[in-house]
Parts: sequence; structure tokens; C-alpha cells
Amino acid sequence: MSLKISIVGAAGFVGTNLALAALEAGHEVCLVDVADRLGRLRSSGLLDRAPHQFVDLSKPDAGLEASADVIVHLAALPQVDFSMYEPARVLTNNTAVTANVLDSARAMNAPVLFTSSIEVYGGNEGALFTENSPLLPLSPYAASKISCEEYLTSLRHGFGIETTTVRLTNLYGPWQAPDRIVPRVIAQALSGMKSEAVTGRLRDFLAVEDATRALLGLVDRGVWGETFNLSAGLPAGLEEVADAIADLTGARAATRINSPIRDGRGPSLIASPAHLKERLGWRPSTPLPDGLRTTVSWYSEHESWWRRFEAQFGADRDGPHFLLDHAYSF
Repeated sequence: MSLKISIVGAAGFVGTNLALAALEAGHEVCLVDVADRLGRLRSSGLLDRAPHQFVDLSKPDAGLEASADVIVHLAALPQVDFSMYEPARVLTNNTAVTANVLDSARAMNAPVLFTSSIEVYGGNEGALFTENSPLLPLSPYAASKISCEEYLTSLRHGFGIETTTVRLTNLYGPWQAPDRIVPRVIAQALSGMKSEAVTGRLRDFLAVEDATRALLGLVDRGVWGETFNLSAGLPAGLEEVADAIADLTGARAATRINSPIRDGRGPSLIASPAHLKERLGWRPSTPLPDGLRTTVSWYSEHESWWRRFEAQFGADRDGPHFLLDHAYSF
């Protein structure tokens, strides 16, 4: 069944991939974002394929113009690192945007699929997190997501709005900005630059196409009133990922660096996807080595998009200058 889907945060990494997948699946899509800051919508051809609304939803009384059958709310200032430099801005922006999205949802009586993050769990020494695990925000970004989750819960109980929360793991794939580890190391390798990888960190990497398949599955089936981890459930060390990229590109191995004492992250952050598998029949289909190989190929073929961010992926991580949200913020 074809649905009218408003994707809030459509100009982001996940939003761009989700919009492309939704159109391919036969849905109608409205692209909503503050602007096409990094040129994803233009470069992907989405601006020519779907209507869009550029609006700053963090402003008072801002809202969605087009009616929708479903709203997928992806919009956020998303970087843990950025939130350590701009904590109040991240919290204020993310909660204000969510409040305005939900006001629009109430007005048009549309359900909302909200994407949170497994960062809400903080981290541990290796045990899998489930949806019922205690929440431990180690960064302002994680705290903002918890605040948004609680606001969704209050409106679901207080006003009957249909919502579902999906906690995303570490996604990677086409159109991801090169201030995240996978595209950053790829861009550095393809540019002949040295790379660094933090040791002692286990993370859960999931190909974005697997994630968009799950998100569209929840929308298609109308699964509301629940919370899901969207994850692979498989640990991978950051240095392991960097080494795999070095092997694929013929670059030198990444330099190992120790974990900072406080950077908003825990040592291991792996979430179980069992609830989503049980409820939707979904499971990841892209092994990490295959996904990294495909991603390296995509960045090799799309240099014209990411090359302009060389000032960021060429900068060290001692300050905010490697962050695209810092360089391209309004």
C-alpha cells in the first residue's frame, strides 16, 4: 500500500537513504529539513523527485505544511562529539523540534515513528542492551534523546497520539558525513591521509540499507506504541573497522590512540535486535566486511560530494573543527 510519508530530517544521512528507499518502494515522500546543508538532496536527485519543505522546526510555532499518513522523525543535531561542545544547543534544538513535530502530528492525526539512539544506554563492559535496560546518558545528545522519548510517551498517554521509538545503532553507508568513523577513515584513506582509531571501544555497526528496510517495515505494518533497538547485535572494535578499510583501500593502518577519559561514550555499546526480529521478522542482511566493501566503493565513486569536506576530515579531533555540524551550522 502506498503511503504519504513526511520525512523530517530528510537532508540527513539516514533521511536521504530512507527517502530513496521509500520512493523505490512506491511511497509518496515529502522531504522536510531546515535546508539541504550538505547537498545530499541535490546530489542524490531527491529534490527533483519529491516535494520539500525547508523550515527550522526549532522555532516557536513552526510546523509541517503537507498532510501525511505517517511522519518519520529523524531530525536532530546528532553528534555525541558536537553535543560535548554545544550541550545546551543540542538539548534545546532536539527537544524543540520534537515538540513541533508532535504538534503537527496531533493536528493532522498522523502517527510518528521517532528515531532515538542506543547512546541512551551509555555503555558497559560488553553485555547486550535490551529495550528494558536502564538508561544512562553520558552525553547531552543522549540526554536530549531520552527527553524526546519521554515527551512522546506523555503525548501517547495524554493525547492518544500513535508513536513508536526506534533506537538506532552505529549506522554506516552512502551519504554519511566524513566526521563519523567509517566515512572519515575512508575519505582519509582515499586522500592519502593518516587515520586514527580509538582502542578499547566496541560498537555495533549496521548498514544503512538494513536500517531503512526495518524503518519502512514498521511504517508499512503500522507497528505503534512500542520501542525497538535497530541494531546488528554484533561487537566490532573501532580499530578492527579502521583496519578493514585500510585493507580495502591499500592505505596504511590507522594509528591507535587511547580512549579519552570523558568524551560522552562508554567502552561497549551493543544492543540486541531480538525484539525487532520477533515483531517484524527483520534481521540484518549485510555482514560488516561486505558492507564496508560496498561503502568504500560508493565513496570512491562519489568523490565530488565528499571532497569539499576535506577541511573537516583532514582536521584532528582535539577540537570541534572536524565536525560538520560545527562548520555548517546556522
